[in-house]
Amino acid sequence: MSRTKGTPDKTSPAPAGTDAPPKAKVDVKAQAKAPDLEAIRRFIVEMIARGAIAEMIASVLALLQRMRELNTELMTKIAAASRKRPPSETLHRLQLELPLMFGTAANDASGTERGGAETELEGPPEPPTPPALIAAIPEIPAKQKRRRHSHGRPNLPAGLLRVPGATTHVSDADRICPTCKRRTKTLGFKTTEKLTVRPCEFVVEQDLRETCSCGRCHAYIVSAPKPDEVVPRGLLGDELLVQALVDHYDDSVPWERMERNARQQGVPLSANTLASSVGALIDRFEPVVEHIKERALGSSFTALDATSMKVLDVTHPLGIRTGALWLIEGDHQYAYFVFAPTAEAKHIDDLLRGRTLASVMCDGSATNNCVERAGGKRGGCNAHARRGLVEALRGGDRRAVTGLDLFARLFHVDAESLRLGETIAERFARRQSSSIAIVEELRVWTASIRGEAEPKSPLGKAAGYIHRQWARLTRFLEDPLMELTNNEVERGLRRWVLDRKTWLFVGHDASARRAADALTILTTCRKMGLDPRRYLRETLAKILAGEKDAVALAPETFARALAAERAAAKAKESDSAAA
Repeated sequence: MSRTKGTPDKTSPAPAGTDAPPKAKVDVKAQAKAPDLEAIRRFIVEMIARGAIAEMIASVLALLQRMRELNTELMTKIAAASRKRPPSETLHRLQLELPLMFGTAANDASGTERGGAETELEGPPEPPTPPALIAAIPEIPAKQKRRRHSHGRPNLPAGLLRVPGATTHVSDADRICPTCKRRTKTLGFKTTEKLTVRPCEFVVEQDLRETCSCGRCHAYIVSAPKPDEVVPRGLLGDELLVQALVDHYDDSVPWERMERNARQQGVPLSANTLASSVGALIDRFEPVVEHIKERALGSSFTALDATSMKVLDVTHPLGIRTGALWLIEGDHQYAYFVFAPTAEAKHIDDLLRGRTLASVMCDGSATNNCVERAGGKRGGCNAHARRGLVEALRGGDRRAVTGLDLFARLFHVDAESLRLGETIAERFARRQSSSIAIVEELRVWTASIRGEAEPKSPLGKAAGYIHRQWARLTRFLEDPLMELTNNEVERGLRRWVLDRKTWLFVGHDASARRAADALTILTTCRKMGLDPRRYLRETLAKILAGEKDAVALAPETFARALAAERAAAKAKESDSAAA
């Protein structure tokens, strides 16, 4: 076949002195995120025209593989964000998720099962399972795989009040003996116990004040002084206010629901009156709150964290603004909540001004730098550091497993100390003998993974956080009082975080301050093992009787008195048994 003169053969090299046409390329990263179909079509046509079929197929496969990776990452993020509850972050649960992340689909059969040769697809090989993951899965004996629990009827506490219930008699027909044809006699009754509750009952309490007069002149009349009240000339009694305070701030029962329940029983209880009266009750405990504040800030070990608190504000463009609720715990006994109008660090700075802190546990937020300005030896939360690795693993990066395993081993050292009931000195000795080697492994792994992972990837961000916070995260190896995590404070804030889903907001700054004071008292009582209702009831009686000494009203004083009372009762019971 003849060719037109001057028309070069497509298969022959270009004549000397002319530039060769540039090879067509496709930007895999750019096209995977935002595919330009026209550019891809031109690329395919040009590659076919050049006869570079193999190069075209390789480029298209690379593009599809990158799109598949982006799609998998996006679906993982959407699935994690759409969960209705926080996913479990335990190492065992993450290990169970690994086969689902990286294994073959259950409905996919291998080539061997279909009767053909097994085919390997081109692409990057899957990373091997780290030895740490295999070693972290314990071998459980068959007898310990499933621990059975007794499901029998529990014994009800002997201290509960027993009241008579329904009595069932044998019918007249069954009373006749089928053999003797005579009426049977009663031998006794079989008792069955059931736990029940008496409905809430509103009562009207009538207080009497004596009035006396002179029987001779009848001119002198005197009345007993009116005792102090939470609200002067208030309508609501002390017990109702105590119960409402605990129900609202501890069990997240809204004031309107209390009003509705009361009106169902024909009681004209107003939500506004109840809320204002409980606020006056909280103000009565101000000396106790100040005492807890001083003890928490003056403790040898302090831990703190914050969460948001929404407050109504007519001057705000949205009608509501977001403040901050701080929790400062001291020596694992005192819990002081403080409200800040904004989330800025200046409020907590003002609180700590003039004070000197000792050992302080908090997360790596820059807002918490105020504790270092107050002289505190700041520790870092290893739970926060671990959380970044969990996010990376759930995002599909299997390299995070090794780091998670190291954190699991590190947490196990403190967990074993807690299980054995060791003292702080014994726990510190255990850390020196067991934790130092694990921390060194974690340091080496973090340094290596920072060189491998992309800085902006979830694993790169997690490794970067560990690297930046390393001195704080390892403070527990130098300070015997330092905890491994800040989880205790986060658990203390959890109650408020759950309650605000019911309340949505507080009415004003004064209400926010009272909520913080109420949470201070209730949380401190729980930390000391006290019944909040009993403490509030008996301490309020002391306050109304004129007691002003904060130490006498403090929860620890109440706890010591209660412990002495129980010890005396136990000793009396032992003496009675011996006699």
